[in-house]
Parts: sequence; structure tokens; C-alpha cells
Amino acid sequence: MAMDVKNTTTSSGLDQSLSIQTTDAEDVDRAGKQKEPWQSTMWQTYNAYYKKHLSVKSVINKLSLWVMGEGIEADEKTKKILDKIVGWGKETANEVFDNQIRIKHINGDSYAEIITSDEQPLKPNGSNLINLKPLNPGSIKHVTNSQGMLTGYKQVQTDGKDKPLKLGQIFHLVMNRTADEVHGTGDIESLTTFLDKIKQLDEDMSVMFHRFIMPLLIWKLNTDNPAAITKFKLQEKEAWNKGDNMVAPEKAVDWDLIEAGKNGVNPMDWRNKWTEEVIKGGGVPALIMAIESGSTEASSKMVTLAWEKVVKKEQMELEKQVKAQLHLKINLPQSITIEESLAADEGKDANRFQTTPQKAGKDQK
Repeated sequence: MAMDVKNTTTSSGLDQSLSIQTTDAEDVDRAGKQKEPWQSTMWQTYNAYYKKHLSVKSVINKLSLWVMGEGIEADEKTKKILDKIVGWGKETANEVFDNQIRIKHINGDSYAEIITSDEQPLKPNGSNLINLKPLNPGSIKHVTNSQGMLTGYKQVQTDGKDKPLKLGQIFHLVMNRTADEVHGTGDIESLTTFLDKIKQLDEDMSVMFHRFIMPLLIWKLNTDNPAAITKFKLQEKEAWNKGDNMVAPEKAVDWDLIEAGKNGVNPMDWRNKWTEEVIKGGGVPALIMAIESGSTEASSKMVTLAWEKVVKKEQMELEKQVKAQLHLKINLPQSITIEESLAADEGKDANRFQTTPQKAGKDQK
């Protein structure tokens, strides 16, 4: 049969060339590079990712939980000072520092206003400290000099005006600062691609699962009369909503069922993979998140040992910053350590392979 070329639509087809995925070059935000003091423009975005994505929220919360452990330890004099801290009014010092750790990992920088009893600079022993009030990181500007040194801050008020704050008025934690950049970098920035994929997949999966209950049907009617089609649609919808059967003359109607999930791709495998990447990016092992399976005791102990090093580093950094900025000496002990268990195992192994000398018999003298 001859083809009517005039009535045939043509397509150039897909572009068969493959594009190479690369990452754009990026310089650091240096002092003097911008006319105005640096201010985070991504805080609201990162905060939304933290609040609305369970995977990254759980990772960051788990990290801060381990860092704070069973709480701050200090001498009696320091405890009395820390007991004055109420944060926004109903917090403890432990909760304020927990907040600072989480915000640091979300945003890269976290801030709390240092409030003293006499509104004077903090004393060398920190005795006039009465509160640490967490601040919105999106409202803080970094003031730097021409040498790139941080000299103070500005807080954007609700009326849009800037409130100058001295360097000693802000407790400031910075994460992953690179080169001479004037701010830190949080965890969420590099995880947004995977978090978006997980969210998109979850929305797609909800539609797919809904189609198992409410399958998509393509009705084929033996008429093109608009009135007849409209009447059939009303009858079909009414029957479907009531769960009733529908009766139609033979050969008047035909249909095809569009089944979901028949393309051979298991989306849950991809979701698990992306979630795993988020957990890796947050620095918390799957074992610590209680989602690891199939690990041996030995491998679990090594993972836990590596994790303890991460936690201890975070604890030491916080202890040093509290000492440097608040002039208070605190200790954040790890409640459980795997090193003792590993040492005990090594002792057992040594005893297991050690031979006990036998006493010589009469004939062996």
C-alpha cells in the first residue's frame, strides 16, 4: 500500500549526542569582593530542606544528640553561670548549644547573642554572662575589614534597619570555612540534589500507589457523538464512585487498563540509594541511624570507632569555642566508647593464642 507522504508527519528524533556533566567553577566569598557586608541569602532555603525532609533532619539531629551526649560537665562555678542561660526564655544551656550545632550544620554559621548582667563586655572569667539568645542566621551580616578580618556584625531588624553588634556580643560557630571565605558552609548545600530527587520520587510513588487502587482506564466507544460520550462519562463516573457494576451493549464499549509499576524499574531501590547518599553527606553512618543490616560485629565496631572520632572532634571544637568566646571551661564526655571494647577483644585474642609452658617430667630433667 502506497504511503501518502504529504499527510505524514516527520520528526528529527532525539539528539543522540551525550552531554558531559560537569561542575561549575566557584570562588570563595572574600572580604572586599562585595560592597555590602556578607549576609546569608540561602538560610530560608536550607531551613526548609531541614524541616521538610526527614532524612536530613534525622541525620543532623542525631549528630547533635551524640555531640551533646548526656550534657555539659563543668565545675560548680561554671555550672552556676550556665544555669542562668535560658535562651529565648524556656531553654537550658544544653538546649542552646544543641540548637547552635544543628544550625551550624544546616546553614554553615550559627549565632547567639551574648547578654551580660551589666551590658558590659564579657569578663575574662565569664562571670557576668546571664544568657545566650539564639539568633536567626538569615538576619546577621558579617562586617570585615580590608584584610579580611571579622570585626563585628549587623543584625537586620524587623523594620529593615541594621543593629550594629560588636565581635564580643555574638557567640558564632562556623563550619567548613574554606580559604579566606567570610562564612562557613553547611551540609545541606551539597545534598539538595538528592533531597529533591527523593521528594519527587515520593510524590510520583503516591500517584503510582493510588493507581493500584484507582487504575487509569482508556474507554473506547463506538461513537463520536458528543452527547453520547458525555452521557457515558456521567454514567461511568457515577458507577465508579458508588462501586457498582456498569452494563453496556456488547461491542458498544471497549477499554484498556493502564497498569502502574510495569516498566521493570523498582523506584524504591533508587530512593534507598539516594537516602543513603544523604546520610553519607551528613556524615552519620547508617549503623548509627539504625538502618544498617547485615554487618558483622567486627565491621560494626570499626564503624562505631570511626563515628566516635567524628563526634569527639565536634565536641572538642565546641569546648574550645566556648572557652575562646565565653571564657568558660566545659567538658562534653562521650557516654559510650568502643575503644574499651576493642581493647578487651585484643586482650582475649592475645590470651587465646598464648601457650602455657608445661612443667618438665622426671624423664625430661
